[in-house]
Amino acid sequence: MTDSQTKKPTDRQPKPPTPPPIRPSRQPAAARRTLTTKPRHRAAHGRRSRIRKELSAGGVVARQEGTTWLVALVQTEHKRGLVWVLPKGHVEVHTGERIAEAAKREVQEEAGLKDLSVKNQLGVTRFKFQAEETVVHKTVHYFLMTTTQKELTPQAEEALLDAKWFTFSEALSSLEYDTDQEVVRRAEEVLTGTKRPGRSTGSASGRQLKIHT
Repeated sequence: MTDSQTKKPTDRQPKPPTPPPIRPSRQPAAARRTLTTKPRHRAAHGRRSRIRKELSAGGVVARQEGTTWLVALVQTEHKRGLVWVLPKGHVEVHTGERIAEAAKREVQEEAGLKDLSVKNQLGVTRFKFQAEETVVHKTVHYFLMTTTQKELTPQAEEALLDAKWFTFSEALSSLEYDTDQEVVRRAEEVLTGTKRPGRSTGSASGRQLKIHT
């Protein structure tokens, strides 16, 4: 074998051993727990509150005595005690009763008034309250009404205890609810032109009042 035919030493190195496959590291149990999303808690007792809509109508009944206007209020018992309120009640929608008709009927029944004339619509109040497991969304339409009848008779079937005439000032200080007070202020403004300052930010409980005309 000639020098040109002499074999050259090889430059290739032996292959390194193949490393074992990399497995994803397992998170500690504590870390895994922090990523777990727990289902949301259901409402109390596992029930959701139902919603019920109610439509009512009533009014500010005014009677003029000389140069003084008087307002009819009815008294009922509330969980906070005896309260004075405006006469009002449910509209019988299922019979096709109109709102103004319902307002007149309810005032006649609750205050015992036969001589009654419906004048202006004073506004609409909307609010909601909790009644056991139901949230009630209530809408009440108010009308200004006039009468010459002096005698008032509270409707015992509706648990009304008394019915009485008040001056506007007396009515505003006697009425329990801000919504009723605002409606009476509006009635006084229509009848006498007197505009009293009212609470527009809401009642003591923080409920915002909305009176729509």
